[in-house]
Amino acid sequence: MTSRNGRIVLITGGNRGLGKEIGRQLGHHGCTVILAARDERAGEAAAAELTAAGCEAHSVRLDVTNSDHIDALVSHLDTTFGRVDVLINNAGIALEMDGMPTNADKIRRTLEVNLIAPYAITQALLPLLARSEDARVINQSSILGSMDAAHNRWHEFEDQMTVGYSTSKAALGMLTLIQAKRLASQGILVAASHPGWVKTDLGGEDAPMELQEGAHTVVHLVTMAREHFPHSHMHHRGERVPW
Repeated sequence: MTSRNGRIVLITGGNRGLGKEIGRQLGHHGCTVILAARDERAGEAAAAELTAAGCEAHSVRLDVTNSDHIDALVSHLDTTFGRVDVLINNAGIALEMDGMPTNADKIRRTLEVNLIAPYAITQALLPLLARSEDARVINQSSILGSMDAAHNRWHEFEDQMTVGYSTSKAALGMLTLIQAKRLASQGILVAASHPGWVKTDLGGEDAPMELQEGAHTVVHLVTMAREHFPHSHMHHRGERVPW
């Protein structure tokens, strides 16, 4: 039986892929994991799977772009758990992977999910995070949003850097920096994660990393000692990734 450590962890986009695997690993570390999913039944199924594997897992319905859902989420977490120790803004989309030309609508929708939603959810959960003795916010980002990588490693990444997705992740980096600076006085740590190129619906079957490896960075950021947390930086498997 897994030994519980009492930490309450909310994972958006938690019903599949990296979100569910992060939940599985953190559950085995003793965290209580809450899988937020737009599809309520998929979220419940994922939570049941993790529970059967020995984790303490729950699900909650959340369309990250729906303000009513966010308000209901805060109310539910407040009533049920009383606080949040870790928020993992994992939900994301990459609409330009369909092989069709980029257009303004795709960019707009991508920014809504990958940038505006993490901002809105974090802001809404600040009162619950402030009740934690070790509050952390982790934004799931990507090296494809690194301006350093775009400038210095363009030939390595040019086929994968799309306007909407890469711009959204670059902007998420700035959001992470601003949040880190402004929330430090409340004792809330903030960092970003680059999981790597992982076999998911987004990463595809050609990706070199399995889900278990891809979850490593976020799990490490959650479980590492507070004094070693890379506040205001993006990390991948223990190494800093330049913005």
